[in-house]
Amino acid sequence: MIYVDSTDDSIDGLVKHVCAPLFATTQFLQGGHNESITSATVTFVQFESHVYAVTCHHVLSAFFAEAIRTGKRIAPAIHAGTTVRHFASYSPEGKYRWAFVSCRNFPLASDVDNAEALADLDRENAERPDIAIADVSEVWPAIQDNRGAEAINLDAWTEPNWSIAQPVWMAYGFPDDHKYRSSDKVAAPMPRVTVDLATSPPSPEKPTYILCSTLDVEHGWGFSGLSGGPVLVAHTSEDRYAYVGLTFEGAPSSKDPQQDAEAFVRKDDIILKGYHLTPHEFRSWLSQRKFGVELS
Repeated sequence: MIYVDSTDDSIDGLVKHVCAPLFATTQFLQGGHNESITSATVTFVQFESHVYAVTCHHVLSAFFAEAIRTGKRIAPAIHAGTTVRHFASYSPEGKYRWAFVSCRNFPLASDVDNAEALADLDRENAERPDIAIADVSEVWPAIQDNRGAEAINLDAWTEPNWSIAQPVWMAYGFPDDHKYRSSDKVAAPMPRVTVDLATSPPSPEKPTYILCSTLDVEHGWGFSGLSGGPVLVAHTSEDRYAYVGLTFEGAPSSKDPQQDAEAFVRKDDIILKGYHLTPHEFRSWLSQRKFGVELS
């Protein structure tokens, strides 16, 4: 666990510094920037004296498909006021290369709308983490200046003591369905999603977990876009919290899901899946990165 001292009133503000909305932005904001632009979440992590930006592979796969379909040089980006920071650069061959390197493979450009080829790729990718990572150490001071950003310090990780952790966990991120226009800017809300741990706590043998709750009323949120966001647990008796994971899947994905009598996930349900965030897991993710994106 990576502990942070905080009260319930201040924890949201602290978490906001370690993550950011990740947008699928064109190289020169061609076509503008509005609430319809695809987005998700990126979390900043410090590990062995480097700082990394972490998100999910399927987020970048959606960005890549949009780039192919539109023929535009789209890249993952974060925004701070009028500053836009693309996680991309030109390769020696003149290609536009994304800074993120993924543990999973991307489809061929010719296959982004080929359902059969995508199903085959999903099977090929199934055993690999749904994780993509960019080393942002060189530009980290600028990101800190622009956003007041901080990184979750994995170098300060301690062995979990689940007996002092509350059974209701808190997931953060920026749901894609809930962006809105604020004056001349696009705003992305960051809800605190509190959900019961539905499985045993994660372990080195099983580094994933499931959070699941059914509310008394419909909550009106879609959780597509929470992917890549941090998850915390509260201490049972002290004003302390601990970063324990990253979300990789959320349901319902839309704020207005189709509803029928046989629906598995209903409008009053919350189901989130995540990866345990530990030095061992992070080192494993780094060792499995080998798939990138280059656009002509």
